[in-house]
Amino acid sequence: MKEIADILKAYQKALKANKKTALATVVKVEGSSYRRPGARMLITEDGQLTGAISGGCLEGGALRKALSAIVQQENKLITYDTTDEEDAKIGVQLGCNGIVHILFEPIVEEEEFNPVAILAALSEKREDAVLVTLFALDSKVQPGTSMLYRKDSLQSNIPVEIKQTIMDDVAKVWDNKTSVFSNYQTPEENIDGFLEFIRPSISLVIAGAGNDVQPLAEVAYLLGWEVTIADGRPTHASTIRFPNANQVLVSKPEQLLSQ
Repeated sequence: MKEIADILKAYQKALKANKKTALATVVKVEGSSYRRPGARMLITEDGQLTGAISGGCLEGGALRKALSAIVQQENKLITYDTTDEEDAKIGVQLGCNGIVHILFEPIVEEEEFNPVAILAALSEKREDAVLVTLFALDSKVQPGTSMLYRKDSLQSNIPVEIKQTIMDDVAKVWDNKTSVFSNYQTPEENIDGFLEFIRPSISLVIAGAGNDVQPLAEVAYLLGWEVTIADGRPTHASTIRFPNANQVLVSKPEQLLSQ
């Protein structure tokens, strides 16, 4: 979830600067890879990267593909085959032995269910969720990030002809709390689906804001945890001392327990 939070912050910054962006998502891996399905990276038109889709090896190529997706305003699925021992096919010295499929989606702010809007909805609540990304290994048409499901809400732009079948699979993912890959057939094409079960980040509440808490809060932030700092001393409980905390509260212990 930290990666998604960083992507959302970077997107808002790019939006204010009127920069076009694209989202890269690892949707499938065959063999070994530094990042697994669900890894994401935001790319701006001027080459700024937030998040990661590899150990640093694919990012250069990803930038070029993302710019192509932005210019053409269409989703693209790119396959990086690293099974060659010398990485001769793409020449990036990956140090792994697998096939990585990455989906590139240009972000159109005006679209109600654009990928970043779906990720933003995901981050709004600390609840379990299922995120559905659709792609096609043997077709040019790439539906992309298509659904966010929670127990009491649904956001979706999935084609109607396969929506119920996907909903049935989403229900299984929800019950089993495990991500899966599925395949769906429309009258026109064969579509693959990555149904990703996502848990909310761990929430850590630290009572006290002494100097010894600062490194603890920073480590928790780097782990992607949601950090709340509480201390009755305004001089200690401040965002200056804890810039990466989600909340910094001026609160005495008895007040904190009653909140």
